[in-house]
Amino acid sequence: MLADGDGQLGEAHAFVFDPATLTDPTETQLIARIAQFPAVVAKAAGLREPHRVARYLEDLAGDFHRWYDACRVIPLSEDPVEPVHAARLALNDAAGQVLRNGLGLLGVSAPDRM
Repeated sequence: MLADGDGQLGEAHAFVFDPATLTDPTETQLIARIAQFPAVVAKAAGLREPHRVARYLEDLAGDFHRWYDACRVIPLSEDPVEPVHAARLALNDAAGQVLRNGLGLLGVSAPDRM
């Protein structure tokens, strides 16, 4: 979901993922929402109610937007890359994967970039 304009994504990938660095309330909310995905899909399939997946994806997108607005995923060019940036990059990737998977279940193609 992110474009690497200055090569800092590569630096962030060099760090070991440490979920303990994700302490912002928007991060914990996004993690909790991502964790709900398997249960939402199972319930939607069991009840034959695909709108549950669509609604979940809408909520996930809202949580992602709030998180992205509140937390810097990659640092400003003058700031150092820190372990939290690697964790946020992983969270960004996880949210993107869940959005792609959910949209795929609904028969909707997801753009590669936004």
